Amino acid sequence: MLEIFKSKLLETLSKQQIIENELLRYAYSTDASPYRMIPKLVLVVKLEQEIQKVIELANEYDIKLTFRTAGTSLSGQAVTDQVLVVLASDSWLDYKIYNDGQKIKLQPGIIGGEANKYLKIYNRKIGPDPGSINTAKIGGIIANNSSGMCCGTAKNSYATLDSIRIILSDGSILDTSDYESVKNFKQNKKNFLDIILEIQTQILQNIELTKFIKKKFSIKNTSGYSLNAFLDFKDPIKIVERLIIGSEGTLGFVSNVTLNTVPEYKYKALNLIYGKLDDLVKLTTQIEAFNLSSVELLDYASLKSVANNVELKPFLTSLEDFQIAAIMVELAESSQKDLDNKLKLINGYIEKTNIIHQVGFIQDEAKAQILWKIRNGIVPTIAGLRPSGSSIIIEDIAVNILDLPSFITQVRKLFDKYDYINAAIFGHVLAGNIHFVITPDFHNNKEVSIYDKFMHELVNIVTKEFNGSLKAEHGSGRNISPFAIVEWGEKCLDIMWQIKELFDPKNILNPDVKLTRNKNLHIQNLKKLNVIGNEIDKCMECGFCEPVCPSRNLSLTPRQRNAVIRKIPTLADSDKPRWQKDFEYYGIQTCATTSLCKTRCPVDIDTGAFILKQKRQANKLVNHSQEINKAKQKVKLANLTGNIIGKTNLQKVTKVLHNHFKSIPVYLETMPKVQDVHFKNSVTNNDNRVLLIPSCPNKIFACNKKYSKYPSQLVLEKLGFDVDYPKDLKGVCCGQMYNSKANYVQQHKSQEILSKQNLDLYNYAVIDNSSCAGFAKQQNIALTDINSFIVENIDTTKLTKKFNKIALHIDCSTRKQNIDEIYINLLKLCCNEVVLPERIYCCGFAGDKGFTTPELNASSLSSLANQIKGCDIGVSFNRSCQIGLSQHSGIEYISFVELVLESVVLS
Repeated sequence: MLEIFKSKLLETLSKQQIIENELLRYAYSTDASPYRMIPKLVLVVKLEQEIQKVIELANEYDIKLTFRTAGTSLSGQAVTDQVLVVLASDSWLDYKIYNDGQKIKLQPGIIGGEANKYLKIYNRKIGPDPGSINTAKIGGIIANNSSGMCCGTAKNSYATLDSIRIILSDGSILDTSDYESVKNFKQNKKNFLDIILEIQTQILQNIELTKFIKKKFSIKNTSGYSLNAFLDFKDPIKIVERLIIGSEGTLGFVSNVTLNTVPEYKYKALNLIYGKLDDLVKLTTQIEAFNLSSVELLDYASLKSVANNVELKPFLTSLEDFQIAAIMVELAESSQKDLDNKLKLINGYIEKTNIIHQVGFIQDEAKAQILWKIRNGIVPTIAGLRPSGSSIIIEDIAVNILDLPSFITQVRKLFDKYDYINAAIFGHVLAGNIHFVITPDFHNNKEVSIYDKFMHELVNIVTKEFNGSLKAEHGSGRNISPFAIVEWGEKCLDIMWQIKELFDPKNILNPDVKLTRNKNLHIQNLKKLNVIGNEIDKCMECGFCEPVCPSRNLSLTPRQRNAVIRKIPTLADSDKPRWQKDFEYYGIQTCATTSLCKTRCPVDIDTGAFILKQKRQANKLVNHSQEINKAKQKVKLANLTGNIIGKTNLQKVTKVLHNHFKSIPVYLETMPKVQDVHFKNSVTNNDNRVLLIPSCPNKIFACNKKYSKYPSQLVLEKLGFDVDYPKDLKGVCCGQMYNSKANYVQQHKSQEILSKQNLDLYNYAVIDNSSCAGFAKQQNIALTDINSFIVENIDTTKLTKKFNKIALHIDCSTRKQNIDEIYINLLKLCCNEVVLPERIYCCGFAGDKGFTTPELNASSLSSLANQIKGCDIGVSFNRSCQIGLSQHSGIEYISFVELVLESVVLS
């Protein structure tokens, strides 16, 4: 059946959208949960019509489908050994804002944090606030009814839903924002809606059942279906809408959703209060009426896990007593006056409470961000310290807030019983919602058995002793679905099966997730993480790295690279060569190795640097000056050929040749002219002198505009500095050029030559390419980035708004420094509007990959042109980036140096 299904798909999907390659299917098997299943097929869908057709065909041929957006779910709801359907990363990104930000319509591919960016100008945000909000996508947030520190049950997806567009298991569509769609659905699906009302009657006629459901949803709950919908609404359409929320892709596909937004208050205060758990919970119940943003619990083990962080030490009190816990209390208001009034009242309650210590309410945003690192650092710290090969499991439970102290005591006893000695508990006190982290090693069958026994005991404690929720905000997945009968009882479970059979009669949508008859599902297909013996062992496959990876739409992401790296050593000898050959392209060649992934990784894994080390080392000494001259001759020859046959024709010819012979680079139409400027020291005798080191890209490529001097020298002189060049100018290099080619011998030789250029005789030694400056800093070489040097020394009153609209690309090296704002602010003095394209982080040019692996650059910048329409010019800080940006944008990108020369008015 799968082969027929596949052949029928080709009538709708391209071959590129149907992934059968073994390595790629394995790569797509990874998500943030402790489970791994290898899909038989991966489908990458771009349009609603495509997903509709996929569902129709699956229904016809009895093919099981699992939908996935970001893959940040923790409970195993987005893995399958059947057909995995993922959203193309460059599609499903439309949104629309209504009523001055009161509502927002979102497609499922939009990251939650992006939605909040769109709403920022209205001082609004979406209600759901999962901890993974800067990676998790709307499709998954809705499917899991995700929440986090602030939203509780009042602001989650269920509570803030306005309307939804759903594709059901037979391919039919219901759009509850569209009157005609609702009208047609009521006509064509009358029997479907009648059954919804029959189920509602079953519930309402049973008073005990009604009370039970009300009580279950009085606290956070994402296990099972949203039975509260039958109590909250009379209209069957409204019930259907809410049943989709939190259904984890088992009832239908969400094509778009409109959410009512919530206020994002500007004035905030944050406090860290230490005490015994009973006292802290009592304090929380006394002050919760003040509409607190969040109250975060940190148990003794959580506090201990971050105790050695130097940055956090000023906020951490003595941790000798294991009974000590802490709460982080945040309050947000629309005005300073309201904030001050509430703080006065809250402080009164704190004074009357038996606390051990408090930091005091902090209103400084920078200090507050440091304080939040205590809460946000728990999981990464434990994950980073866990034994190699072990998994990380983050459980998620809710009980009544008053039961928290006794419940946590019970959980701690379980940890002791099953020897989970490093387990830490943290969570959201206002919601009675705790998380805990354990790190079992599933290579060992004994540990699997221990985990199984632990889960059974935990389930009984949660459900029998505390009437709590086995999952509060992470969804059921495979982790909890076997225990639905224990939590819900036979009657509720029977109703849930009725719902599943109504929506999905052939059980094609994510079977076994939410509901299962397999009692051992939670201990099947557990990940066994192979030990590599390096930093990759720390990877918990969370996926936080993926949004910034330039190859995410082309080949593999850092998370997927790590998963495949772990897998290859475990393969049979007959399989390894095939996987290694595939990985050479998907894993190594198409990795930009610019290490932006590290900036998002909770445990600081630098997959880019690791991949760079996998390249075949090309250690040999070369004459650097000759290497630069060779590069210039190649550029000169290419440009000469382009002038004869036409640049467009040359690009086409070299592209064809490159497709057959990968060693031949592709000539780009935006190839600059060869650098022909003469590098001469400033002639004046100014004591304010700097040493200017032209970067290798700037030695090879000229600016697009002709200046009287080398542009970097010209701008420095206009800033009031005289310029000297290194004595061995032709031989000087920071070493990055050779590091990227795995020629470490020449890298060190170049750096040795650089060290002999008397850098210490100058107040500043300036280099004029951001990536070179970043690499030099990494290598502890004292070079200053010319771009930041300009910002620090320019008289901004001399800048004029020469341009109307400028597109700004923040390159990798600059982005790693978190100094975007200083450049944005300066650019605003040179134009009326600065445009920062969304979802473009690393451009993928990566030195010379724009020529040798041009598809990486093209893929990363595929959305650029549409985002910068109407821009006069583009600006970047890196010469090679400018070539690719110009190629794929339709406008000219210039350096920051050139922008200043064009905009500054100086004598």
